[in-house]
Amino acid sequence: MQTESTSVSPKILLVYFSHTGRTCEVAHFISQAIDCDIEQIRPVKQYTDDLFLLKDQIRTCSHDVLPPIHKPEHDITQYGTVILGTPVWNNSVPPPVMSYIRTVDWRGIRIHPFMSCGGIYMFAYNKLINVCKGASFGAPLFLIYDINGRFIGASW
Repeated sequence: MQTESTSVSPKILLVYFSHTGRTCEVAHFISQAIDCDIEQIRPVKQYTDDLFLLKDQIRTCSHDVLPPIHKPEHDITQYGTVILGTPVWNNSVPPPVMSYIRTVDWRGIRIHPFMSCGGIYMFAYNKLINVCKGASFGAPLFLIYDINGRFIGASW
């Protein structure tokens, strides 16, 4: 008698959002080091490059209204592991990443997050855990940058 296998896919998907390019650089470095598919989260409307205006937009935006993003190219149900790369904005997950997260059924998926940040960042990881219902998590990697965008260290 044959039984149906319910094994988790060994395939890995690296999903990332990057505004300044730092998270993108790390995502591409990781994708060259391991065998994975890669997906960029792309908001339909781009954010300003002016960091002062961007900070004002982040502080005043409603976290209940999420921006539209381009349709993902990869079907996440085909993957058992997702490496999720995101900057930390205002000690939280950026709205485009939240838009992506809300479209996915995370049950049975293992998430390994990495976050680029320049300040307080612990609430962003907790936000991921609370929103990605049904996922399991690996330890987050925080990549810390100074105000000028220079890498100054990493933290687990």
